[in-house]
Parts: sequence; C-alpha cells; structure tokens
Amino acid sequence: MSAEKVVRDIELKPQLVDQIRKEVARSSYVTPQSLAMKYNIRVSVARRLLRELEREGLVLYVDGNSRIRIYMGAKVRAGKEG
Repeated sequence: MSAEKVVRDIELKPQLVDQIRKEVARSSYVTPQSLAMKYNIRVSVARRLLRELEREGLVLYVDGNSRIRIYMGAKVRAGKEG
C-alpha cells in the first residue's frame, strides 16, 4: 500500500493571504504545519508567511525550536492582557 503524494501550492494568491491574515490574528495558536495542512500550501511557504506576519505584528512568536515554531494571534494576546 503506497501513500498518496499531496501536491501543495507554492504561490499564495492575494485573496488567500487576506483570509490567512484575518484568521491568524485571532488564533490562539498557529504553526507553519497547521497553515500548510489547512490551506494546502507548502510548509516552507507557510513558514515564510508567518515570519512576515510576525514582522507586521499580526502574530507573536510564543515558543519553538529549530523544527517547529508556535505563534499566537496578536488580537488574542491583547484580549488576554486587557
């Protein structure tokens, strides 16, 4: 029995980026792997997008290591503090 190979998108369409921005800003946690699975994109693309969103202040780095990084939506963090 062989596993099916999943072909994931390399490029992000602008409307998909907008949808991801809205979702991750209010997510209690998000990882590159969870984004890749949900939106059928490559993990490397999700990783790059999350780094960009971190620079923009939409997500905050919470914890991780060289293999996985865990982020939290900035709106969730603001809600917990306020």
